[in-house]
Amino acid sequence: MTPRQRRSSAVDRSTIAFLCGLCGVEELPGPFLIEVFGALGMSISGARSYLARAVADGRLASHRHGRQTLYSLNGTLLRRYRTVRRGFDGRPSWNGHFHIAIYNIPEARRPERDALRAAAFDEGWASPRPGVLLGIQPPGIWADRTDCSTGRLDVDLSTARELAASAWPLDEAAQQIRHLASHLEDIKARYRDLDTSDTSRPALLTRVVATHEILSNTTYLWGMLPNLPMELFPEDYPHDVLARITAEMEGPIIVSGEQAAARLLADHQSP
Repeated sequence: MTPRQRRSSAVDRSTIAFLCGLCGVEELPGPFLIEVFGALGMSISGARSYLARAVADGRLASHRHGRQTLYSLNGTLLRRYRTVRRGFDGRPSWNGHFHIAIYNIPEARRPERDALRAAAFDEGWASPRPGVLLGIQPPGIWADRTDCSTGRLDVDLSTARELAASAWPLDEAAQQIRHLASHLEDIKARYRDLDTSDTSRPALLTRVVATHEILSNTTYLWGMLPNLPMELFPEDYPHDVLARITAEMEGPIIVSGEQAAARLLADHQSP
């Protein structure tokens, strides 16, 4: 799969999470979202329908604050958002062990089993074989059930690398990293002449759109990248390419987009 391409509307299921990351919050006012969605090619009615669906399916929660409706990340989307944010904070250390969860949920309860696995995957865990889950961080509340046993799996480094390769999609991740590096160069070329001194509303929105192109593709990658200790990756893993992508997160387009989003958000915040 190659990095996602721009569509007539660039708004997708993860756009609100991107905007929350850009603004450094987990909750945003409806008018701000509708304005930015418009810049991304979505109509006002489409934006309102999008928000209503996201609340209905549990991705967002909403509440009134004065004359505004505030929308906050919720459920799976919130868990994924926090997992991706942790990925930007650096890699965990290898302490000689995995956390392990072994579950026994029969085929007759497949939806329940799938929900448990999805919750574990949202927190960066993976499965080397059916019935077994491995993680670097301790398990979340998804493991608090009688048909799921948890513990610690102490292994040497060679075995840990083999387990990591069997559980996490390291080859696919390496391909995604290389695809994204090329794609980001194309995006940067399109916005090379972006005027960051123009503070008009259309210019601010253009800066947010430019940042969306870079950051949405990058956070999509971060969402599927295994957040493993460096020692567990293959020797030919493209760490150098990933480092260049990471550096782009502090580059001029991202910084400009953060500043523009902050100005737009300030105009929509109730006292």
